[in-house]
Amino acid sequence: MINIEMPDDLISLSLYNIFNFRKNDRKFIKHAKNWNKKIVIHVEPFYPVTVVFEGTDIKFIRREVEDFDLKMKIHLNTMLDIAYGRLTPTAAIDEKRMEMVGLEKDPKIMPKFFNIFVTSMNMVASDPELHYYELIEGAR
Repeated sequence: MINIEMPDDLISLSLYNIFNFRKNDRKFIKHAKNWNKKIVIHVEPFYPVTVVFEGTDIKFIRREVEDFDLKMKIHLNTMLDIAYGRLTPTAAIDEKRMEMVGLEKDPKIMPKFFNIFVTSMNMVASDPELHYYELIEGAR
């Protein structure tokens, strides 16, 4: 089982909900357990959050740490396009709609990142009755 720290901010709470959806899933546990990486997620127009994978724990830091293993910068609309299958992560990178920093340090980090983050977002988005996330244009 994976232990996920309860965060106290909006972006971390969203990530918590996405991960919590899969915390007992064998494939998620296989990829997240003992990954021991610091992943910076900067969802624009919001602030960066560092997700720390350590043993069986996932923690959130409400800022970008300097010693990150991977950093992803993405606009909220692009993230939703990926989650709902309207855009692939590879196309988002190719179209410069998603920026990844740190791949040169560890090329094997990308498949795990996709299996943990992108698969989890796709799974949450696939069940809109239970897990519905959508940006409403013009909402305040």
